[in-house]
Amino acid sequence: MTGAQIFNRHRAAYFQALRVMIACAVTYSITQITGLHQGFWAIFTVLLVMQGSVGATLRAAIDRLIATIAGAIMGGVAVLLAPPGPLYTGISLVIVAGITSVAASLNPRLRVAGLTAAVVMLTRAPDIPVFTFVTLRIIEIAMGGVVGVLAMRLVLPVQASTVMVNKLGNVLKSIKELLDHQADALEKGEGYSATETNIALRTALASAEEILPDVIQEQTAKLGRPGVSDAIVRTLWRIRNDITHVSRLTDKPYSEGVLQALGESATAFIHAEGRLAEACGASLKSLESIDRDDARKCLFEFESAFKDFRNSQEASNLDFEEVGRIFGLTFALRRLNQDFFDLTDRINERSVLYR
Repeated sequence: MTGAQIFNRHRAAYFQALRVMIACAVTYSITQITGLHQGFWAIFTVLLVMQGSVGATLRAAIDRLIATIAGAIMGGVAVLLAPPGPLYTGISLVIVAGITSVAASLNPRLRVAGLTAAVVMLTRAPDIPVFTFVTLRIIEIAMGGVVGVLAMRLVLPVQASTVMVNKLGNVLKSIKELLDHQADALEKGEGYSATETNIALRTALASAEEILPDVIQEQTAKLGRPGVSDAIVRTLWRIRNDITHVSRLTDKPYSEGVLQALGESATAFIHAEGRLAEACGASLKSLESIDRDDARKCLFEFESAFKDFRNSQEASNLDFEEVGRIFGLTFALRRLNQDFFDLTDRINERSVLYR
C-alpha cells in the first residue's frame, strides 16, 4: 500500500488531527495573551468538544457550556454556604455530587456539571472571590467551545448534513441492491431470503439517524445548509419496513402459473423501485429533481396484470396460502411505491431549498 493510499484511507483522521492541533494552538495563545491562570480548562474543553462534524462539535460545546454554568453555580453556592474547614468542604462536596448526579440522570447534558462543581470547590484559591473564580471558569470553557466550533467550521470543514447525506446515499444504494436481488430471484422462480441484508440495512439506517440531532443543531445555528429533515429518515424507515414485508412474501417461489401471469410485470416493477432508490440517492447529492415516470409506468403495468390475473381461471385454481401471498405482495408493493413517492417529494423539497 502506497503512502497516498494510506493517507486517503485515513484522511478524515488526519484532517481531524490538524483541526484539533490548530484549535489547541489558538486556545493556548489566547490564554497566554489574556493571562488566564487556569487557562488549561479552555484546552481541556477544546479536546473534549471537537467531534467529527461542525454540528456534533457545536452540540458538544453547548452541552459542555450548560453543564459548566450549572456546575459552577452549584459549586459557588456550596463554597459560600459551607463553613471553612476540610470537614465542611467534604460534606458539601458529597452533597453537591449527589445533587449533580441526580441532575445528570434526569438530563444527560448535565453529566459534567458535577466535575465543574468539584473543580470550583477544591481548586479555588482563598484570595480569589468566589464570583470571580466561577466567572473565569465559565469564560475559559466557553472560549474553548467557541474556538473548537470555529476550528471545525473554518479548517477543512465537515458538516453533519454532508455526513448524513453520504450515509443516506449508502442506505439507498443498499436498498437498490436488495430490490434487484429480490426481482432477480422472482424472475428465476426462486425464493430469496433477505434476513441478514435487512438487518444490515436497519443498522445502516440507525447509524444515519444518530446524526440527525447534529444536523438540526447545525441548521439552528445557521452553520449548515438547510434541507436534511427528519421526514426523510422517517420515510426511509417505512420503506425499509415495506421491503421486509416484501421479503417475507418472496422467500418462497411462486407457482408456474403465477409467474407466467405476474412474474414479468412484478419483476419490472421491483427493478423500477430499485432505480427510484438509486435516483433518490443521487438527488441527495446532485440536488436534481427525481423523475418518477418509470416507476409510475411499471406500477400501472403490474396493476393491470394483477387485475387480469385476479379474474382468470388460473387464480381460482390456486390454494388459499398462495392467494394470500399474492394479494399480500400486491399490497406490499403498492405501499412500497407510495412510500418511495413520499420520499421523492421530501427530497425534491430539499432540492428546492438549496437552490
